[in-house]
Amino acid sequence: MLSQRQEKLIKSLHTEKGRKKAKLWLVEGTKCLESAGPAVQLRFGPEDSRHFSYLTTTDTPPTIAGLAIAPQFQLSDVTAKKTILVLDHLQDPGNVGTIIRLAKAFNAGIILCECADPGNTKVIRSSAGSVFTTPWIIMSSQMVSEWLAKTDFIIYRLENKKGAQELNVKSSKFLSTDQIIIIVGSEGQGIKLKVSGQAIAIRHEPSVDSLNVAAAVAIALFLRYQNNNKL
Repeated sequence: MLSQRQEKLIKSLHTEKGRKKAKLWLVEGTKCLESAGPAVQLRFGPEDSRHFSYLTTTDTPPTIAGLAIAPQFQLSDVTAKKTILVLDHLQDPGNVGTIIRLAKAFNAGIILCECADPGNTKVIRSSAGSVFTTPWIIMSSQMVSEWLAKTDFIIYRLENKKGAQELNVKSSKFLSTDQIIIIVGSEGQGIKLKVSGQAIAIRHEPSVDSLNVAAAVAIALFLRYQNNNKL
């Protein structure tokens, strides 16, 4: 059975402040716990506490949950990838988690700039646990801007604006083996970073204002991955 002290700790991990203080994340579900691997420090289920549904965050409580050490990646882990995503002010945890999962699938690294906390349980679930193995780091807007100003990587801004290059199977530079950076903003506010780069867009029916940000990232990553991993 969980002690009162353990239950108090688990409940504190529902907040970003609590996660930062404990350097632990609450992980829900078998798949995510498996992905967390050796980072898992404690597992518990309904049989371990009569407050189990109170300790977890989903409407329908999982069959198992656990506590895991928050992963620590370095900028060098991210820049070792040929494709780097800069997520600019993405506050929806579902989108952030989905994009982290996409980065895992298409071999990309991620820089989180003023985004939803990666330790949020919805981010962890949406990433299917990929947040533990996909390299990501958190940087402020100023830090990202300064780093981008010094990098030699080709910079792209994924945004549907006038003059943007249409992204397709003939986008030679984007599809090349060169290291590139793709900056992505939220659907509502777009890219906030004042960084120059080639604007790229995905053509779609004009009756649709914009694509979901995770859907747009999926198309961009797939096109690049497919071209660089031909059989």
